[in-house]
Amino acid sequence: MEPRSKDGEKLEDTDDDDVESAPVYDDDLTYDDWYAWEEFLQEVGVIDIRDGMIEYETGDNSRLFVMLAEMGQSNPYLKTDEELQHSNEIMEVFFNGVMSPLKMSTQSQRVEMTDFLNDLKEHSKYIQGTNDAMREYAARVVDDTLNYQQATERFENKAYLQFMATVTPDEVYGDTPLAIDKQIHEKAMEKLVRQIDRAGSLLRRADHPLTPLDTFGLYEVLYKTFNRESSVKIRLEDIIKRQRYTVFTGAHQSDVSFKHVQQMIRNETEAIEIARRSLDKKTKQDNEEKLRNGQDYYSSVANTDLSNDDFDYDAYKNLN
Repeated sequence: MEPRSKDGEKLEDTDDDDVESAPVYDDDLTYDDWYAWEEFLQEVGVIDIRDGMIEYETGDNSRLFVMLAEMGQSNPYLKTDEELQHSNEIMEVFFNGVMSPLKMSTQSQRVEMTDFLNDLKEHSKYIQGTNDAMREYAARVVDDTLNYQQATERFENKAYLQFMATVTPDEVYGDTPLAIDKQIHEKAMEKLVRQIDRAGSLLRRADHPLTPLDTFGLYEVLYKTFNRESSVKIRLEDIIKRQRYTVFTGAHQSDVSFKHVQQMIRNETEAIEIARRSLDKKTKQDNEEKLRNGQDYYSSVANTDLSNDDFDYDAYKNLN
């Protein structure tokens, strides 16, 4: 039953799960044509995305910043002729008063509610205080909604205004590069917020209020732009939550990084076990001392402290 090759020669038994014996390959890549998302952003000229702004390359020693603001939508069919004329006049005043570079863009995404409606149909069967007739009526309503959605696709449209501001070297000063970079972002934020406030004061009267997007909103717009189909069912917020609470990341890692993470997990587990044994030994000693003095140690268990003098060094030496 020993492992042997095709020629009948005995093979050495190697444990593939042993991290120490696993081979290490520096800069090992899974795919030859692997490109990171950061490289794509660099190709299109994006330097950084933070503080609710997107920074682009200019090539003339200046810094270009872009901020997006979502424009609220209104239904023109619900307005009278006088209200529509008033809104059109305000929009005309707004466009005539635009002085800085401005760009308008829209994003359309299909609304998918199949999973939500199926879950709603399943949960409606177990609602307390209902009878068979109510549950049957709820299931019929959900089925009709599912049939309507499958027969007619629904799309959600959003409009964005892209405000741009350029910061030149003559506008900022500082003793260190960090201070200069801070002033550049503050200057860009001041210019962009002033543009958004001036535009929002007019568009609000036309029932189109502006809502500036934060950093997460910018990432979400980019995610929906480049993942039109998958973003319908998998939200960016859900992806972030899953990555934060997972033990292993799903991103590409080299053998060096993987082995380092394995060793850190093993060291953390051993350190917790050593600390647990030391704390248990310290607690037992304190309990015996208090029982000899006729004290009740249950009331002071929460005040037990583990110092360096009480650390179980024998257990640590035996472990290593």
